[in-house]
Amino acid sequence: MNTCAMPGKKMNEEAPCILACPLRQDARDYVQLIARGRFSEAFQLVRERNPLPAACGRICTHPCETKCRRNSTDAPIAIAWLKRFLGDNFSEEPRRTVAERYPEKIAIIGAGPAGLTAANDLALLGYSCTIFESNSTPGGMLRMGVPTYRLPRVSIDNDVDIIKKLGVDIQYNTTFGVDVTFDSLKKEGFSVVFLGVGLLESRTLNIEGVELNGVLKGVSFLNEVNTKGNARIGKNVLVIGGGAVAMDCARTALRLKPDRVSVACLESRKEMPTTDFEIEEAIHEGTVVYNSVGPKRIVGKDGKVTGLETLKVKYVFDEQKRFNPAFHEGSESIIEADTIILAIGQASNLSFLRGQEGIQVTRGGTIIANPTTFSASVHGVYAGGDIVLGRGTMTESMAQGKKAAIAIHNALRNTFLKDEKWADKPAVSDVAASKIGLIKKEQKQEMPTMSLDKRLSNFNEVELGFSLNVAVREAQRCMNCGAGAQVDDNLCVGCLTCVRVCPFEVPKIAKGDTTAYIDGDCQSCGLCVVECPAKAISFKTPLEDCGKDALEAVFEEKFVQGIKPFIINFYCQYSAYKEDKESATDNLLFFHVRRVGVLGLGKVEPSSYLRAFELGAHGVLVTACKDDTCHFCKDQEWVEKRVNYTAQLLRGLGMDSRRFQTHFVSSQNGKEILDIAFRMVDELRNL
Repeated sequence: MNTCAMPGKKMNEEAPCILACPLRQDARDYVQLIARGRFSEAFQLVRERNPLPAACGRICTHPCETKCRRNSTDAPIAIAWLKRFLGDNFSEEPRRTVAERYPEKIAIIGAGPAGLTAANDLALLGYSCTIFESNSTPGGMLRMGVPTYRLPRVSIDNDVDIIKKLGVDIQYNTTFGVDVTFDSLKKEGFSVVFLGVGLLESRTLNIEGVELNGVLKGVSFLNEVNTKGNARIGKNVLVIGGGAVAMDCARTALRLKPDRVSVACLESRKEMPTTDFEIEEAIHEGTVVYNSVGPKRIVGKDGKVTGLETLKVKYVFDEQKRFNPAFHEGSESIIEADTIILAIGQASNLSFLRGQEGIQVTRGGTIIANPTTFSASVHGVYAGGDIVLGRGTMTESMAQGKKAAIAIHNALRNTFLKDEKWADKPAVSDVAASKIGLIKKEQKQEMPTMSLDKRLSNFNEVELGFSLNVAVREAQRCMNCGAGAQVDDNLCVGCLTCVRVCPFEVPKIAKGDTTAYIDGDCQSCGLCVVECPAKAISFKTPLEDCGKDALEAVFEEKFVQGIKPFIINFYCQYSAYKEDKESATDNLLFFHVRRVGVLGLGKVEPSSYLRAFELGAHGVLVTACKDDTCHFCKDQEWVEKRVNYTAQLLRGLGMDSRRFQTHFVSSQNGKEILDIAFRMVDELRNL
């Protein structure tokens, strides 16, 4: 008997990818929908939490992928790139309707991620929202700071257009503190003001030489290039900083055709505060990176920059993990440069608060807001995003906008609306070491990119996006963490069937217990769900319909009754991605064959095959994966058992064996499937 002592059943576990996201985006669930080809539903699910999916899918720092449990097996799911795939190809207006309209008008200052998100959510809650934006276009730092080769402006515009269709008005070229004030907004009937102005300035260095000609600020440099398409730089550019803005400055400078671009940063390669992908792309494009060096002074001649004197870094963070860099004495060296770009962080510009009494700010120049209610120190004023965080990511700013929207609604309605997505839940534990070898390794799909010889001559987008077949293939690597099988203690009889059939050795019966328990290592293969004699096991998610709902949906099409012969093809979706138009079978099989796809045919009960005949199919074709291509590795054995059992039942009823056929194939698309299907059609015609 497979028994063990367990620390206790965690019944409310959540996927780590969801918990890691500041927005609590339903990453697992929209990835699972993509894996099933349900793209429109997947986009709608993303859009419920994230009003800027096309932009976010490009520049998100994807902490979800850092926590992805697939890391222990091979590589994380490309969650952000899959979000981009949906935003680029399946974008549509939200299907949520506003149940009630409220009289209060809400003013939002700044059309950046925090402001746009707050406006989106408040509009869906039933409020009239107006965004006041000082620039002529929306996006805030997305447009001012992120280069177009990473984030095309059409992606921002497409996301914002959907927000505007909710009724949100955006007034451009309107500067708060100049064109509008707290007082003027109050006179215009606005009940609430939300400040989401962001951090629009670059931090500077308190070292000798920063005043020299040739020293630029990172945000200003990026904004100039993004708006004008050019900026004045020299032939030898040095960027100071190791974060995302520094990489953006370096890669932007490369496209202005200097002789050399380099980056100097305090951090070691592993400590650099941006994604490996961004660093690797910068190096791939020709950036030279100097790690573990700190700026001592900027040197120059005749008022112009000639280089940066640096010191070698002992450490960046002290024993208490605080940012407190220390340097080796006497380790000075010079990095030559005629242009130096400071990209060491962003700062606020609070000039809009002049004459606005009562708004409290920190010594660091951020607005003080209650962390729960997001209210500032003046009644009716709220704040969120980078202007409160100091330095945050796009998703952190959007999360602030979402939380602020709920807080504003609760204050105006004197209610307590709560977003359950932010409820505290335990994360599904890491994959047990003993299980890692049982999980099939599957290569992560890489993002196709523009070739190096083409990209540096323009600002066109470098990352080209996933095609449909690549997106589906990548999504199908997801292990559906936290949404696998579960046992109903009231039905379980402790027979150990689940223990015996599970290829991943997941089900257990604790010492002294009489019922089975399935933990987070469940891979959703479904064998135990079908084989449990007490029907005590089910999937936690309705996405796992085991083909039943899809089968019923086929026969809801009225005209299928007139097709003769009519065949239902149960197939494994894990090997059914469209490799190319010539090999895709869905359209070619349309007339005589309808396909019922399931992520692993081990989830299909014999009763589903029989149900197809009951509903009116003339034949049933089962195309399953061979063991060497099977996502779950052990499905073939169980599919064979079940189809043999079904065939025996049908023979007992006098049915010709040619009406129920099974084939094990290496791919669910292509000539092999076509030949099988057409051959079966011919056989049924001759019966």
